[in-house]
Amino acid sequence: MKKKIFFILIWLIVAYFFYEFFKTVDFNQAWKEIESASAGWLVAAFLFNLSILLVWTSLWSVLIPKAIFVSFPNLFQANSFMSTSCNSLPFPGGHAVGLVLFARLAKIQHSVALSVLALDQMLEGIVKVVVLTLAASFSPLPEQMEQSIQVFIVLIVLFIVIMFYAAYKIPKVKNLDEKFSSSLLFRFKTFVSQWAGHLEILRDYRVFSAGLFLALVMMALQALGIWATQMSLGQELPFWTTILVMAALNLATIFPITPGNFGIYEATAFLIYKFSGLSPEMALSLAFLQHICFLVPMAGTGWVVLLIQSLNLIKEKDKEQDKQH
Repeated sequence: MKKKIFFILIWLIVAYFFYEFFKTVDFNQAWKEIESASAGWLVAAFLFNLSILLVWTSLWSVLIPKAIFVSFPNLFQANSFMSTSCNSLPFPGGHAVGLVLFARLAKIQHSVALSVLALDQMLEGIVKVVVLTLAASFSPLPEQMEQSIQVFIVLIVLFIVIMFYAAYKIPKVKNLDEKFSSSLLFRFKTFVSQWAGHLEILRDYRVFSAGLFLALVMMALQALGIWATQMSLGQELPFWTTILVMAALNLATIFPITPGNFGIYEATAFLIYKFSGLSPEMALSLAFLQHICFLVPMAGTGWVVLLIQSLNLIKEKDKEQDKQH
């Protein structure tokens, strides 16, 4: 019963966004704009967004402690499932499911998986601050967005301080007394100690720099995906518009409230495009196509990987049965 109420509330939020932001749109004209989109540019946008997963997997391979080896295919599988869960379920369900799947598929401890994800989010946060700063330097921003950027920067700085403190200052827990080893507090301290111990890239500036570079590449690919979508509708917009759209989307979708940020993504992109001077119909068309070109690879790749695995398992079972006969 609680789940039903929860999902009803989610879709009420989606309905609100669609009504409040798109009530002035001529949907027939918007649909004509979508139909006129260039398929080639849309494929390019899809491929740019798909490439994010490959770079993201490479980032994880850098963030995993040196003493632990996970093959790139296994990491890609875990990464695609993480992306699917985060882009299908609202926060924090998607992240929790993704964390568990990551640990199981990569065959690593949960403390290792959590350290990789925490480092991933920290590097992504640093890059987002860069993007938001760029957006603010190119053009005057709406007052609410400026306030949101300031709050976000403060939160990211606090997060970075906590991460570096954990990497350098949290001591290792030693089990000196067996009677305390089974206590909840001791297990929590042990987990935190193990997690902090896996933040080793923060103690190696070369590895940290490599991770930061890959996070920047991911953001550049996202920008290229947005740009290719704009080109699909013949909109040769200024560079700062693409940066502004990406910055606003990164702010609005930090914590997914609806599955796949459906409704929130469209409303955010729609408002920025209108702010940039586009018609409501063109703004909605761009927002919708952008989201599709982003969501299909980011949420769909995990399902494709799962399908391929299932087909391989069926083939292996058929081969075993043939051998027995």
